Amino acid sequence: MGMYISIGKNTGWGLTSGLFDIITESTRELFSAEQYGCMKSIYEAFDDQGQSFIVLDSVDRDCFNLFYRHCKAAMEAFPDSPRGKISPLKSISGILWNWSEILRLMREDSRYRG
Repeated sequence: MGMYISIGKNTGWGLTSGLFDIITESTRELFSAEQYGCMKSIYEAFDDQGQSFIVLDSVDRDCFNLFYRHCKAAMEAFPDSPRGKISPLKSISGILWNWSEILRLMREDSRYRG
């Protein structure tokens, strides 16, 4: 089943369910309790509605950039993370490439602040 990260109007990235899980759950783990509202708004369609996507389209600039920072930090930590250590070595470069493309698309969004 294909999964999707909806980044903005007509912009997003399709992933296999395994890759989607690695990226979105590694990112989710970095949200603190104080950031719950932002995390909830991004993951609501997936968590509460059983959809096969998360949505960044309607979040504000601060939440969008918070997700970006967490997503980037999760990508940088991935090879040494528990998920990274159980991933086949030959898959790591493909996982990181997809992850970097999501971050690239996010940087192209008008809400992104470098």
